[in-house]
Amino acid sequence: MSGSVRMMFAPLAVRGFRRYYAGQTASAFGDALTPLAVAFAVLDLTGSPVDLGIVVLSTRLPVILLTLLGGAAGDRFSRRTVMLLADLARFAAHGVTAVLLLTGTASVWMLVVLQLVAGAGSAFFNPAAVGLVASLAGRERLQAANSLISISRSTASMLALGTAGALVALAGPGWAIAADALTFLVSAAFLYRLPADLAAERLQRGGGLLAGIRGGIAEVLGHSWLQVWTLHAAVTNLIVVSPILVLGPYVADQHLGGAPAWSAIGIAYAFGGLAGGLVGARWRPARPMAAAILLFLLMVPFPALLALPADVWLLALAAVAAGLQLVVYNVLQTTCLQQHLPERFVARATSVTMLGGLVAAPLGMALAGPAAALLGTRPVLGAGAATAVLLTAAALLAPAVWRVRGEPAAVQDPVPEPPR
Repeated sequence: MSGSVRMMFAPLAVRGFRRYYAGQTASAFGDALTPLAVAFAVLDLTGSPVDLGIVVLSTRLPVILLTLLGGAAGDRFSRRTVMLLADLARFAAHGVTAVLLLTGTASVWMLVVLQLVAGAGSAFFNPAAVGLVASLAGRERLQAANSLISISRSTASMLALGTAGALVALAGPGWAIAADALTFLVSAAFLYRLPADLAAERLQRGGGLLAGIRGGIAEVLGHSWLQVWTLHAAVTNLIVVSPILVLGPYVADQHLGGAPAWSAIGIAYAFGGLAGGLVGARWRPARPMAAAILLFLLMVPFPALLALPADVWLLALAAVAAGLQLVVYNVLQTTCLQQHLPERFVARATSVTMLGGLVAAPLGMALAGPAAALLGTRPVLGAGAATAVLLTAAALLAPAVWRVRGEPAAVQDPVPEPPR
């Protein structure tokens, strides 16, 4: 086995990471099933796009409101325990949702409450997971570990895109959501098998959760490169990415042949994400933050071609580039954060950097429709492409971006783990 391939798969030699990875791969597949299943469940119940919007918002709202609290909990308590409880909460929420749909007793308000619970679970799980991966994989394997996780998510999304529609059509949305619930139980089972006190001695001690949130914000404010990265992600989510998610299906419906065209573009995007995971596992730039932001320019062709609109095959190629960019960008960002911050701040700093994008995305989706109605889809999508270029150039002018250095990769034998 070549050194680069061995380096890419090195984290899987660590038993703890291998267990975590298996659980997250199953959960990623289930997660990709849920959005379509929930959407058709609401439409089957009422047929109202307003109700659908309320249910979708109920999933995202607790993530926005509770992410900082989740980050503080992930640095204050055992990350394994926080994530285990979050998985059990999401298993319960999706399990009850499935039962209500399968028995014909569901109503919209019930789905809203259950999606609020599931969203709260995600708010606590995600920041803690970034810190846990650092503890499991070891510092020298971080980028490979983050890339492997991205590869599994992209692969799961590609498989789920083909499975979700068939499962909803043949068996109904309740069964698709039931399958997602079981994947959270699988994830919880693998987390349970990790050591209960993993890295506990390096977590925050003393003070409450609110003090922890303040500490996380102060840590991000103390690093200008993190501020640049958070702002870049938030503004590009607002002006570049969100309009694509809203106006892309509309353009496909009006000019490209409808849902099959948009589905093909979505599969191309997921394929790009898979390729990005492979690139992220093996590419270690000397200045990873500058490289990641420069790579964001690969996003530009997608909104630009969608504004025309170009042929589906050209849009699919642009989607591949956009998907690759997103995964490499996220891998390098996460790895930098894990490598350059004290471990006791990783979950909290992650929650702060995530929050900008979490707030910007729904705001951008809410504004994209009215902006297109007022100005037209072409100016809105074209403005997104221009913003990607201008904002990336502005970010690269910040000296802090170039000061962030990558750590050289070292292929080492895994640290021996105690028998369980």
